[in-house]
Amino acid sequence: MAPQAPSTPPVPAAGMRRRSGICGGGVRGVRVGCFGDPEMKRRRRVAGYKAYAVEGKVKASIRRGLRWFKRKCSGILSF
Repeated sequence: MAPQAPSTPPVPAAGMRRRSGICGGGVRGVRVGCFGDPEMKRRRRVAGYKAYAVEGKVKASIRRGLRWFKRKCSGILSF
């Protein structure tokens, strides 16, 4: 087998920005964090809301499942 040449990363089309990481791109060595960026603060806050909502849905689903299980078991034992 012939050795393969290392692949190069795709080049973005003209006019498209390449995003690097969660906090966005930037010049290395410059202390610009995403913590002061209002858009990133909003995204983090919304992500927290979504996680909280999913947690509530999971808990409700478990409760419904346990109720169903209890009803089935009590129905079987009552015969």
